[in-house]
Amino acid sequence: MHDTFSRLSRIPIYRRLFALALFLGLIVGFRHLALAGVTLVVLARGLGALGGILGRALRRSERTGVLICLLLLVVGLILLGWLMFHVGTRYYAELMAIRSGRPLTDLMNELQSEALHRMPPWIHFEDLKDKIPELMTPAMTYLRATGRMLLHLLLGIILAIIYLLDRKPVDDMLGELDQETVLGALRRYFGFLGEAVVITITLQFVVAIVNTVFTLPILVVLGLPHLLGFSLLLFLSSLVPVVGNLVSGVVLIVAAYVYKGPIAVGVFVASTFVLHKVEAYVLNPRLAARHVNLPSFVLIVSLVLFEHAFGLVGLFLSFPALYVAMNISADLRGVALIDPVLAEQEQMLSHTSQPVPVHAPTPPHIKPAPEPARPAAKRPAAKKRR
Repeated sequence: MHDTFSRLSRIPIYRRLFALALFLGLIVGFRHLALAGVTLVVLARGLGALGGILGRALRRSERTGVLICLLLLVVGLILLGWLMFHVGTRYYAELMAIRSGRPLTDLMNELQSEALHRMPPWIHFEDLKDKIPELMTPAMTYLRATGRMLLHLLLGIILAIIYLLDRKPVDDMLGELDQETVLGALRRYFGFLGEAVVITITLQFVVAIVNTVFTLPILVVLGLPHLLGFSLLLFLSSLVPVVGNLVSGVVLIVAAYVYKGPIAVGVFVASTFVLHKVEAYVLNPRLAARHVNLPSFVLIVSLVLFEHAFGLVGLFLSFPALYVAMNISADLRGVALIDPVLAEQEQMLSHTSQPVPVHAPTPPHIKPAPEPARPAAKRPAAKKRR
């Protein structure tokens, strides 16, 4: 048994199949850390590229460029926090002005009555009051899931920063791995997964731009205010696969109803539905076909199957799965199917087993012909002594 396993371990195809099984097991086992891994890959690639460009421009190292990018990012977050605090303070001052000395409870009851008055008559708010305790349980579940996602996002950011500031030892360690070993194959497969994530995020960025450009005329036709704010919300939310479109769609539908009524809601819902299907089944396959050598029909069928199997998240998983599967398939097709040691031994045996020509013995009554005498070699003439 041990000899069989040792012989199988020497065959490249079995080593890579074992690495593939280990790769799939790690993905399934640590799937809850997917957001941290995606954040690590995207930030490491993005900040690394920006840091390299900035470092070359300043004639400094890549690490210096990354530190400058991180400093600019921190400054931007501080300014964003100050702006949000300033805007919140202004709205609080306006709320206090509207209050005009009245109790805050009366003001909240007035706002509630106005909101109920704006709601359509077919929504029975009185019946919803009894179901509020039932609705709080899934709401708390979503809040816990959101907190867990933010924690994983923070973990990915920290890992990306640590890797960028000390990447040389990690790259050297990974570069020393033999490509024909299990760890070398595992490193290649995770490299394919990282490339798939980067390409998918790039495609999502393009889709967000297209979604914003094509939705902006609809907002203009409907006459909704705050076009800049809605466009920014639409673009940023479209960067988040699946969930972002749902959030921006709900916000814009509510805005369309508040400002223009149910007709605007119908127009916006119909146009958003058509645009979403065009993006999902036409634009995404066209963009993905540039990186995966497959017909658009196969990509669309993959999108349909993944959406049916995994829901809306399947639209995000379809392209990475195809990209990784095709690269792993090409990697497996390029290895030998037999043991190289046994193949070398068989080749040596095939060389030594060739028939050696044997001279037939001369019959006894026939004298062998005498061999022709070889001419004597001429000796060089001796030089005369003087």
